[in-house]
Amino acid sequence: MPKKPRNPASPRYKARMGYEGEYYLIKKFAAKGESGTYAVRTPGSGTGKLPKPDIIAVDSGELLAIEVKSSSKPYVVLNSVQVKRLLDFCKLFVVKCPRCGAEIRPKPILAARFLGKEWRFVEIPFDWKGSIILKKASQASGGVQLSSHGSEDEEESSQ
Repeated sequence: MPKKPRNPASPRYKARMGYEGEYYLIKKFAAKGESGTYAVRTPGSGTGKLPKPDIIAVDSGELLAIEVKSSSKPYVVLNSVQVKRLLDFCKLFVVKCPRCGAEIRPKPILAARFLGKEWRFVEIPFDWKGSIILKKASQASGGVQLSSHGSEDEEESSQ
């Protein structure tokens, strides 16, 4: 973790926390040393016009698109624009099997890093609308909970 700055809300410190979380996950995938398990970071994932996740990974042959969030709070928020960009990427990034023609799409994953060294991983449903709030395991009441907070024209729901 980066050393505590004078201003923990500074953009530079927040960017460093995010980078370190992404780098940690990439090292974890590489450390497995197994064929069919690897990850790469896609720098500048939140910028530009094209949707792309923080990390593209293969875990035991399964394709993943991972959005990483780091927080010192007991929750992380993936706003509706970030959710839409991740889901759009997963819908567009299609690999076709040359033998059978089956389409393989990455699973959209939210990886939440809580700075008390806790990680949570949640698969986001393809039909998700709105933002996501994921609470720290000690704050959540059993199991994985996603909370959706849509815009005014979207129906509020809890899935």
